[in-house]
Amino acid sequence: MKLLERFTAAFRNPRAEYWLLTLYAGAAIVVTVQRGIFSFPSDYAIFRASFWNLAQGRDLYVLRLDQAHDLFKYSPTFALLYAPFALLPFVPGLMLWNLVNAISLFFAFRSLLPGEQDGIAQALAFLPMLRSMQSSQSNALVAALIIFAFICFERGWQVRAAFSVVVGASIKIFPLAAIAFALSRPRKARALALCAGVGLVFLLLPLLLVSPGELIRQYQSWASLQSRETNQLGSSLMGVLFQAGLTWPAWVIQLAGAGAAIAVLMARRDRWLDRRFQLEYLAFLLIFCVLFNHRSERQSSVIAISGLIIWILSAPRTRWRTALFVAVYSLVTLIGADVTPQVIKRALSPAARFAIPLTIGWLAILWDLIKTGTSSDVPVSTKTVSQAPLGAADDTRQRDT
Repeated sequence: MKLLERFTAAFRNPRAEYWLLTLYAGAAIVVTVQRGIFSFPSDYAIFRASFWNLAQGRDLYVLRLDQAHDLFKYSPTFALLYAPFALLPFVPGLMLWNLVNAISLFFAFRSLLPGEQDGIAQALAFLPMLRSMQSSQSNALVAALIIFAFICFERGWQVRAAFSVVVGASIKIFPLAAIAFALSRPRKARALALCAGVGLVFLLLPLLLVSPGELIRQYQSWASLQSRETNQLGSSLMGVLFQAGLTWPAWVIQLAGAGAAIAVLMARRDRWLDRRFQLEYLAFLLIFCVLFNHRSERQSSVIAISGLIIWILSAPRTRWRTALFVAVYSLVTLIGADVTPQVIKRALSPAARFAIPLTIGWLAILWDLIKTGTSSDVPVSTKTVSQAPLGAADDTRQRDT
């Protein structure tokens, strides 16, 4: 416990935040040199090429080995939104992409957590963020957008919340789960309508570059690709269950997980004004977005680990929570690192190093959501919205107009 106290104390220094910001930005620069100059960043090349393929009216979902080493699997809207990166030369565009991912996650934690807690979260999230960035992936940005959606719903900024949800869903479908944050807030019908309206605009946004008929064909091709890859279960909970002999379709398990996520929220209406409950629910959904994504992979661990970090920082400190966090964090983040000896990696199956520990962590948070009583358990250091009680977030001065 003394080691943990020393670790926490290190982030009480006001300079710690500046050092961490420098670390995040510096990592983005180093990774750009590492991957953009000395190797080939395939995922970035896929994203970059998608914009030009969309602009030139080519099918986004056809493999072109002269452009990248894999298929583009995201929405036509994401291809359009990638314009700021694609219009730059290759390496500067990659650097901007890496900086956006790193800095977004840094400021998401800074906006969510109080005092030294944001620094602790930033430090703990650095390694999984780095893993994702080394593959030029969007996972850190997706995690940040889900957190920003939570913050905006909490503060009554429904328009900004809708944009956070929809932009996240334009990258990966699962950030749509962040709509659940609106269900425990006032004016939920308005929030849901805003999400639907902004979502429709974003679905049609590629019409800025293509005709309606061409856009329909792009969506049909995307749907065809998704249907062909339905049985590719990746490092998901469905993959673990399939290996254990359960042959249910993935959508059945995903539907059950979504049902559990909504049910626990609606069953605990008595805790909707309890910020600890709200933060734990955010953590719960972040891990949900990885476990129940049938194409989940180790690079997406930054999303789930961000949830795990938020949980351990918002819940009362107990030995069992600390031990569970250390075990899950170590298995998911540290065991897969290059510095870990191969003998250790071979001793544990991929599922034992990813999906299984994340499932245990997700179930532990579910248990906390169900069993914890009143807001009297909330840690004193937990940040309130704009330094005011949670209910004040719905004051008209803080609402979108």
